Amino acid sequence: MDLKLVDCFLRVVEAGSINKAALDMEITQPALSRRLNALEHDLGIQLLVREARGVKLTEAGTLLYNGARPLLRQAELLRDELGREARTQVSIGLPFSMHRLVTAPFAAAEIPSRSAVSLRIYEGFIHHLREWMQQGLIDVAIMDVEEGSHHSPLHDQTPLIREPLLLVGPVDAGLRPDRPASPEKLGACKLILPGRPNLVRKSVDAYLKQHGQKFRRAADAETLQLCLSLVKDGLGYTVMPYCAMHDFPQMGELSATPIQGLHITWSLYVSQARRHSAGVRSTAQSLQRMMLGLVERGEWPLAQAVVEAKG
Repeated sequence: MDLKLVDCFLRVVEAGSINKAALDMEITQPALSRRLNALEHDLGIQLLVREARGVKLTEAGTLLYNGARPLLRQAELLRDELGREARTQVSIGLPFSMHRLVTAPFAAAEIPSRSAVSLRIYEGFIHHLREWMQQGLIDVAIMDVEEGSHHSPLHDQTPLIREPLLLVGPVDAGLRPDRPASPEKLGACKLILPGRPNLVRKSVDAYLKQHGQKFRRAADAETLQLCLSLVKDGLGYTVMPYCAMHDFPQMGELSATPIQGLHITWSLYVSQARRHSAGVRSTAQSLQRMMLGLVERGEWPLAQAVVEAKG
């Protein structure tokens, strides 16, 4: 199977039509159609149904689409290991909650300074990051420490930062950092959170159950920005770490307090298969230094380092 043809197939699926993909790839529509036909001929099965408004995946096409990204990623890594690329590609994955505090500043600092490393940055919910790391799509990730989980042979794990989860309400709720919320207080609040398997939702569910409280749902909102906006409008409360609230444009219209005994520990994960790569090692070390530096300088309120910065 020609991986260049597989890449063409992915580009068409993501664009939604052969014409749009051809424009994006700067080739002609007939040339791209010939490549798709060649791939289908090679595999002996139809992958796409051509329709007037675009393309539709067949069952076989869906199977290829779901499995192709890890396949292409592994091919990139193999080329890298064989020395066929001058630049090492390093893929990192960070949670949506760290976009303003960590991800964007890290990318802005690293991209101009790394001529020998090509960064690919993924953002997602924790369960997505975990899945992508298991698939080999990302080399370095920041994820929570799973309680009771066994060490995985697929990656190294270094706990970095521990921070409380915060109960967040509208400004007139009067929540204060020096008055932590009790389990009873949390149980009395109507909550706006993403649905399972979201990490915070699972943590809140387990915490309330442990303390004999029930989860009171105001609404399910699947983005952090929407959760905060609905809370600002007085429609309920939400729960999140400080890093998710950092630099929220309307912070003055919110109030927040730590929840007693409810924390999250952020860990640095590095792929075992890629840990020997100098580019992967240096990227992981830079990310660790940057995050611990935020805590040391007091720019990550309520967070505590659980490992010392290196170098």
